[in-house]
Order: sequence, then structure tokens, then C-alpha cells
Amino acid sequence: MEEDDTLVREDDPKSPCNISSESCRLYFKGLIKEETTTVLAGYGVAICDKDNNLLFQTKGSLHDSATTVLEAELMALSRGLIEVVRLRITHIAIYCDYQTIFELVMGRYALEQDNIALLMDDVQRIRQQLRSSVPVLVTEDQTKFAYKLAMETIVSEVSITKTSYR
Repeated sequence: MEEDDTLVREDDPKSPCNISSESCRLYFKGLIKEETTTVLAGYGVAICDKDNNLLFQTKGSLHDSATTVLEAELMALSRGLIEVVRLRITHIAIYCDYQTIFELVMGRYALEQDNIALLMDDVQRIRQQLRSSVPVLVTEDQTKFAYKLAMETIVSEVSITKTSYR
């Protein structure tokens, strides 16, 4: 998995310990793009403070041709939660723009597929390390940070794939 981690506000006087007492926002997006000979998958994660100032962002490729959109979304969420814990943020609002993910995170819905159940186990295990994590259902437009990062990854992968076939 290729990653491009960026802690955006390195010169910020707030340390992760100070950030932890505030409620931050986690935006995530997993995308799938089917090319003629392959399936490309990428994710984007953005963590913002309560005023929506970007604190951290990352993006990367998911290299499994059998990855579904739901799996890509859950992998992005898991990756985001891992970063939340790493940054010592303890209160997070999880911004979901996909109804099924929202329902899964709320615990209102469960899928019996082994791969989805395992991904959800990871998500719930990571959430247990936080003081609070509240899912919020939003429109696709409100996850623009993460969507842009995921799309950049897929566009980059398309360029690499086309170059390698020449």
C-alpha cells in the first residue's frame, strides 16, 4: 500500500495532547475505478479540528483487484482511525457520506460477509481506544478533503498503469 502522509500544521503550537481534549473531525473516502484491464482502488483521509482546519491528511493505493467499494471505504475509515489514535486525539466525529458505512458504524446494520466483518472488527477495536467517536451522516460534498485525496491516488495509479504498458 503506497502512502503519502502529511501532518499539515507542524508549526502549530497545539501538541497532539492539546488536540485530544477537542472534538476533531475524520473525513475518509475509499474509491474504486475500473479500467479496461484492471481495477484501481485508493483511499483518502483528512483529520480536521473543530473549526475544520486541516490537521493531517494521507492517501494511498489499495492493491487488491477484488476490493469492493464498501471494503475500500472501511479500509479508509480504519486507516483514518489509526491516525486519530496515533495523533492522541480522543474525541472524534466520523463523517460518513455512505449510508451503509454509517449504519455499520452505528451498529444498526451487520453484514455477514467475512471480509466486511473483519474490517468492521478492526474499526470497532480502534474506536474502543477513543473516549468518544460519533458517526455523522453527511453529503458527499462534505467529505471533499478525503475524496480529493482518494481521487489523486487513482489518477496517479492510472498514469502509472498506462506508462507501464507502453
